[in-house]
Amino acid sequence: MRPRPIAPPLRRRVVVSAIAAAVLLIAGCAASTSTYTPTPTSVPTSAEVTVPAGPVELTEPSTALGFGDTAVLPANAFAATGPRAMFTVTGITPAEGVPDDISNGGTAYFLYVTVTSLAGQPIAAPSVIGLSGSPDGRTPTFTRAPTPNLTGCPATAPPEQMRRGESYTACLISVSDAGQRLERVIYWADTSSDTSLDYKSAPVVWAPPGLSAAPSSAPAG
Repeated sequence: MRPRPIAPPLRRRVVVSAIAAAVLLIAGCAASTSTYTPTPTSVPTSAEVTVPAGPVELTEPSTALGFGDTAVLPANAFAATGPRAMFTVTGITPAEGVPDDISNGGTAYFLYVTVTSLAGQPIAAPSVIGLSGSPDGRTPTFTRAPTPNLTGCPATAPPEQMRRGESYTACLISVSDAGQRLERVIYWADTSSDTSLDYKSAPVVWAPPGLSAAPSSAPAG
């Protein structure tokens, strides 16, 4: 009796197994890219800022910066032609411990900025209004001051008055929509009819290394 061949069935089993493994791999890749689960990372929460001597030029709309870089912007977003201040965004990172009534189904991030006064005499501290996390470098997200007792994002009030060279640090909470990832920070205030101060149409953008800041002339919405 001639023995029956065994190689073809083995090859079929190998092929079937390989196909099954490929299907599982593709399904796993699809699952891993369909949702974003951020992991908190450590970013600097403050910066050492040195004020240059003499006049300091206002940072133009659509300027692209890296985290740790400084922009010169209106000290008060509602007085665009008034005093100026220096804003050093040091990073944005997924948050932990943010109450559900703030995140509201989205993902919360901590945004860190150091604010430095350029006023020659004591005046009200510069405001952080106009800063926001952004998924694309032009669209702002819901951004607010932190609630008390949040680990990693202290709710600290700025000084009542500041003068040139004095700084304070602030942490803000930015909340992304479902499926969005916030890696950029923008300044997008639109408080003046002067087109050279229209940061809403062309925000100043901070982004990490390797990620395009993607400032845009399109309305920020």
